Amino acid sequence: MKLQISDEGVDFYSGSVLAGRYNIQHSLKPFLHPLNTPEGRSVSMASPHDHRHHKGLMYALRTREINFWEESATVATEVVGRQRHVGLSNVVMNGEEVGFVESLVWEAVDGGKPVFEENRELRAGHNGNGFSWTWGTQITVRRESRLIKSQWSWALPDGRRINYHGLGLRLVRSFDCTGGNDLMLDGQKTSFGQGMGQIFRQVTFRGTLDPIWPQWPGPQASITFQQQQGNGLFVLESPFAFMSLGPSNLEERDLSTGEVLEETYHIRVADVLS
Repeated sequence: MKLQISDEGVDFYSGSVLAGRYNIQHSLKPFLHPLNTPEGRSVSMASPHDHRHHKGLMYALRTREINFWEESATVATEVVGRQRHVGLSNVVMNGEEVGFVESLVWEAVDGGKPVFEENRELRAGHNGNGFSWTWGTQITVRRESRLIKSQWSWALPDGRRINYHGLGLRLVRSFDCTGGNDLMLDGQKTSFGQGMGQIFRQVTFRGTLDPIWPQWPGPQASITFQQQQGNGLFVLESPFAFMSLGPSNLEERDLSTGEVLEETYHIRVADVLS
């Protein structure tokens, strides 16, 4: 594996194949897109017309005062937030696993005291038919905050509402309602409806790429999230394909000044071998 760093971002390569591009110069939040399989097939979308704030693989939260997720104020009492890129450190340019630590400041776009300061670690390696990623975040709270759920959180039959803030991935259109998708929780096949809100160690979303006649059914790819936390799953295949995990998905959460919020996720993007 190797890195190529420019003013716009960081490219992760395995030989001549682009595994992913981490975009660091977006005005509101860095994100990873495209996110590719070793065969060079992208599983991610960024800025689709229906949800322009969906940026491939991204990490964002929402407090009572500042919305770092939607990239717009959705209620009168909040302002838009940004994750401002500060710099990279601990850069590994070549090897079996490459990556870096990024320093970020979370703040309102119109200024003011930072809400969070983050050290974000991103690493990648090539293992067989897949690329394996580690996304780790260490967020230091700089002023008292409350992580809230979105007003668009998903309602379950038992009355719970499942939020989607945290580490989120918008998946390609061919995974949207085209059939042939599978969801696995800790190795057990389940429906997407049953998966919503579940706590697990590992989730895999498998779908079909390039569904263009007469190639249908086309090649398949799988995306696996593994977490060290006990966060609840938000997952959809309709009206669009998406999954996320985060610290406020199940319950809202108060954060005290000086508190450190740590999250680590392992992501595998693989070609499904026939």
